[in-house]
Amino acid sequence: MSLFDRMKQGAAEAAKAAQQTMEIARLKSLIVLKQRDIGKQKKAIGDAVYEAYLREDIASSHDSAFRLCQGIVTAEHDIAELQEKIRMLKTVKACPSCGREVELGAGVCTGCGYVFPQVAAAESLQLEGEVRVLCGSCRTENALDARRCASCGKELGSWA
Repeated sequence: MSLFDRMKQGAAEAAKAAQQTMEIARLKSLIVLKQRDIGKQKKAIGDAVYEAYLREDIASSHDSAFRLCQGIVTAEHDIAELQEKIRMLKTVKACPSCGREVELGAGVCTGCGYVFPQVAAAESLQLEGEVRVLCGSCRTENALDARRCASCGKELGSWA
């Protein structure tokens, strides 16, 4: 590959990384807006209940509070979907046990040791040029911040 081709490839990769970063930032800003909306809806619930209390008719706040609660549940669902989109862009998944983000192809959570169900080969994505930690037991490459091996689950740094 010529120098020009390598420069062209590098520029294309940089553009893709910048685009990915911008998309993640956009999704995070949508999450912040949804979280603000949830805060407003919670305040509105409190206001509705308090106003009904002052009127000595607390039951009258039920319908509006119920509607607002449904809005909160919808916003929380939207936030979860946005967070999943961010994880897909970052090529990670969330551990169902501790919530830590781990590589898509990980068989074991690098934080708590949770063993994931068998992962499909298509999920196993590796990033080139990334600094990795080699497991002393099974020789699998792991993320730099991993405490446990993504393959065998052994604590990294232990050679047993």
